[in-house]
Order: sequence, then C-alpha cells, then structure tokens
Amino acid sequence: MNAITREQFAELVSGVKPRLKRELRFVPEEITLWEERDFLPVTNKQGNEGVLIVPFAHKQAAPFSLQARKPNASGRVEAIICDICATWQRGTHSAVITFTVDATRSVSFLCCADLLCSFHVRGKTTAARLSRSQLREQITAEARILRLRQRLGDILSVYD
Repeated sequence: MNAITREQFAELVSGVKPRLKRELRFVPEEITLWEERDFLPVTNKQGNEGVLIVPFAHKQAAPFSLQARKPNASGRVEAIICDICATWQRGTHSAVITFTVDATRSVSFLCCADLLCSFHVRGKTTAARLSRSQLREQITAEARILRLRQRLGDILSVYD
C-alpha cells in the first residue's frame, strides 16, 4: 500500500457519514511500514468504529464497527480464526467487525481485535508465530498475503 496524504484520505472518506468522519483519527505521520500494509484501519478514539481503507477493492473506504467478543457461560472468550487473515487468535484478542450495507442489512465477521492482519500474514507479530504453531500451516507468506487480499475482497463484495 502506498502512503496516503490527508487530502487523499479526505477524498476517500467523502461518502462516510459526517459524524464518523469527524471522529476518525488519521495521522499519516504516525503510520509506519506502509509498504507492508494491504489495508489500513482508521478508527475513532474509542476504537469501536472506523473505516477500512482498501486500495485494491471496489469500495476503497468501508465504514465498520468493531466489538469485543463476549465471554461464554463459563466466563471465557473462545479462541477464533480471523475471517480476514486466517490467524488463530486467543479470545481476548478477537473481535467482531460489522459492515453496514444499507438501512436493513449488515454483515459481521470474526477478526483480529488489533486489525493488524497485514502484519500477521507476514509473520511480523507474536500472534502470527503462535498461530502458525497452532494451525500447523505450511504455506508461504506470499500465499497468505494473496489469501488475505482475496478474503478481504470477498468480504467487501457485499457493497457491490
């Protein structure tokens, strides 16, 4: 992903609801490793709403809400496999991401709570190393990157 300026970001989120647009915290100077990102999550101060910037998708700015998963009857939050990057995440590091398509329809997916899927597939995080041992996955980082892009494209196809 190429670095995005404030002007480019403002253009990308022009169709986002005004309230969310005001609350987004986009500081391009604080974002590192642009070339290793497949998408950029930009959230509000609370981190529960935001916009996914996805340069390769038809809808390049997809608003979302993010909610921590609830504990089950035994008080534990179960581990998941992220629907975006296929990384195994402990329950406390997982969330549900919801995209509102229109006034009557929304879709939700399990995801990594930090939304750092681009780094997970490249093996740059502790979660990635733990996931590879849990899942015993033997594919290359390039294949994981392609899979992430395909899954993200499939997820965002709800807007088509």
